[in-house]
Amino acid sequence: MGGFIPEEIVENIRLRADIVQIISDYVTLQKKGRNYMGHCPFHQESDPSFTVTPDKQIFYCFGCHAGGNVFKFIMLQHNLSFPEAVKMLGEKVGIAVPDGYSPQVRERLRREEKAWKINNLAKDFFQSILLQHSEAAAAREYIHGRGINANIIKDFGLGYAPASWDTLMKFMQSKGIGVSDLLKVGLVVSGDRGVYDRFRSRLMFPIADARGRVVGFGGRVLGDGLPKYLNTAETDFFSKGKILYGLDRARQAIREMRYVVITEGYMDTIAAHQYGMANTVASLGTSLTKEHGRLLMNYTREVIIAYDADAAGVAAAVRGLDILQELGCRVRVLSLPEGKDPDEFLRARGLDQWKRQVENATPLVEFKIQRALAKYNNGPLARDAVLEEVLPALAAMPGELEKNEAIRLVAARLFTSYHVVAEQLQKFSNSNRKKTTKPDKIAKIKHNINNKRIANDFGKKAEYGLIRFILEDNKVIDLVAGALPGNFFQDDFCREVYAKIIDAYNRSYAHTSSVVLDHLDEEYQKKLSAMLIEPVPGENPELIVKGYINAIKKRQLLEHRRQLQDALAGAEKAGDYNEIIRILQEIGFTDQTLKGGEMLQ
Repeated sequence: MGGFIPEEIVENIRLRADIVQIISDYVTLQKKGRNYMGHCPFHQESDPSFTVTPDKQIFYCFGCHAGGNVFKFIMLQHNLSFPEAVKMLGEKVGIAVPDGYSPQVRERLRREEKAWKINNLAKDFFQSILLQHSEAAAAREYIHGRGINANIIKDFGLGYAPASWDTLMKFMQSKGIGVSDLLKVGLVVSGDRGVYDRFRSRLMFPIADARGRVVGFGGRVLGDGLPKYLNTAETDFFSKGKILYGLDRARQAIREMRYVVITEGYMDTIAAHQYGMANTVASLGTSLTKEHGRLLMNYTREVIIAYDADAAGVAAAVRGLDILQELGCRVRVLSLPEGKDPDEFLRARGLDQWKRQVENATPLVEFKIQRALAKYNNGPLARDAVLEEVLPALAAMPGELEKNEAIRLVAARLFTSYHVVAEQLQKFSNSNRKKTTKPDKIAKIKHNINNKRIANDFGKKAEYGLIRFILEDNKVIDLVAGALPGNFFQDDFCREVYAKIIDAYNRSYAHTSSVVLDHLDEEYQKKLSAMLIEPVPGENPELIVKGYINAIKKRQLLEHRRQLQDALAGAEKAGDYNEIIRILQEIGFTDQTLKGGEMLQ
């Protein structure tokens, strides 16, 4: 599974890449006893079922069954192959990984790396124009007028695209970058004028992914031209629906402050960061998507949206917040007074007033009630119409306590009773309920079924139990191997896992569980992760292990007795009386052993 990457390099990376620290870059974890828990980044859930076990360096989700070691997490999180995940983690922990990818993977990585370098070079070019050229004087004046300081200009990489149709293209060509590559990343376009720069006479905002790699640009026109904002077109390397502006700089602050503020524009986010509100990102002027929501849920579930107070901004807020709430976020709307956008408000009122507005942001249900009441102007049918508009938001709320409070709020605003609203909500939920069981419920059902099935076959239970204790303590391997030579397991899963354990043990690897997971297929990784996340049974492990060993020996004796019975039938058919006597004696010895006596020689 490790491809061409030497095993010792994989092991060195494993030892340096602490799984709790790595996963904490994506998931907010809370310590629960020996483990850490959080909301799973791989499926929608209301209650945290994602568990990380640091002493075994593994993770497992009881909801969607995703499980594995630190490499598997990176593979799932970034949709990478195993070698790609090893390389990414190697970069994080400072261990170089040789290029051992397949030609297809190598080509994809080459193209992505080239795109990031081209965009980064363009960022530097645009910034040099902004800071040094007379043509950018109006842009510098505009930035100064918006109160943006030099540190922020540098930190966010602001720049300026000159008016010429081919200035950037010529600069790139002088650096050895061809037109075809510029077309691929969207920096130039092809049209009636031939090939020309996409961005001209615009203040430039580099757009980075969550890891800080420049994947595209946004350009704001400073005059009366249209469109006011122009983004990089959708390419293989850039998609507005999967990127949040400023997230690379906001991640740590979001985690520390435990909430995120989403603005509509670049300048809103930049101003917030300059004023110390570094937990702010922007949605690139587009409606929020599920991909945006999943990105944010790696860091927080508390979301405040601060769009412009015009009609378009309000509509965008509602669409985006519905999506976030459906994913399980707790969402509020920040409606700034006097129709100001966040940038204007911060410059006019300052940070303290901004924080006060954030604290008083309106919960989504109340925001919808206010809009609906204004829309229907408290007419004779207003109550039913308002209720119809807010029921979806109530149904999407993840927590029962929060939902009950919202029902009381709706009832109070509509001058009706809690029971009336609750009854309408129940009818709405029944008519819209999915027929499939929730993933976390399915997990619990399957887990219980598996446990019952194993309990019905004590030999199988003993096999699973021995695997569990061996991975808990490597010293158990010597005890088991001494009592039961060879790979004695009958269950396919246990047999394969045991073979991997012995191999890892003979190579003296640390974190045997994590090493074994590298060499299992997807289904077995999930199965082993689920097993390891459960607490070790019993208070006397040594006694339990000996009991399991005896159970396996008993099963082996029973199998041996069955074989003897088959051999006896053959001897009787052949009339071989000497063989019949020998087999009967051996059956007697076997029965005596099964009853607790000693095997006679």
